Amino acid sequence: MKYCNTLIAVKDMAASLQFYKDLFGQEVTVDLGWNKTLTCGLVLQEHFDKIAEVPAESMKYRPNTMELYFETENFEAFMAMLDAHPEVERLHGPKTFPWLQKGIRIFDPDGHLIEVSESMYCVACRQFKQGKSVEETAGLIQHPLPVVQSWHTEYLASANSSLSVCGTDCSTCYCFGNMCPGCNACSGKVFHVPDGKTCAIYDCTVNQKKLKNCGSCSSAPCDIWMKTRDPKYSDEEFSANIKMRMDALKNI
Repeated sequence: MKYCNTLIAVKDMAASLQFYKDLFGQEVTVDLGWNKTLTCGLVLQEHFDKIAEVPAESMKYRPNTMELYFETENFEAFMAMLDAHPEVERLHGPKTFPWLQKGIRIFDPDGHLIEVSESMYCVACRQFKQGKSVEETAGLIQHPLPVVQSWHTEYLASANSSLSVCGTDCSTCYCFGNMCPGCNACSGKVFHVPDGKTCAIYDCTVNQKKLKNCGSCSSAPCDIWMKTRDPKYSDEEFSANIKMRMDALKNI
């Protein structure tokens, strides 16, 4: 026996698909007409009353008895995207919960409640960056000590690595250590992007696709690499640079 997925009833498939695509980057992986499976495994079912053979009038929308839960590594970026969709109803505004996690609850077009919060690993890392110990962090974020210890180990490994997600060795950059601690340590908010913004490659790889680096992405090197090309490189030098970076990622 295994758990397969969660199915929710929707009234307007097109509207629901657009909602989950715009706000959560979901695509249809299995299309069965009235039944569509999204990238995350969530299943949207139109005409559920006919499929389940229940009276249409018995369908209960907006029950507020369950929620769909999504996590993001960049809560501020999600809020900026949400603000661009004023039609989306919010149960409450963005808040920081007692365990220091930032989150918000919204409704999808059919009234299903959705929570979007930053990952607890991200919450823990914020405490580590502030100099909090593993024990202090576990108490503040209300999580078991062994879990927080594993996050701390991962945090140190990531922060101490000088190889960026795009395969560039940050330690070879003249800015490393003084102007910039490296892509991993500053979560992609490197010196050469506008203040508060994130490197496009880092944002795509880590924040959106949830990958460790571009070496795990079948699209690399992609158009984003081309758009972030250092203008000092000639075409030949840039091609050699891409090969060197891809080779470095493959050797991790």
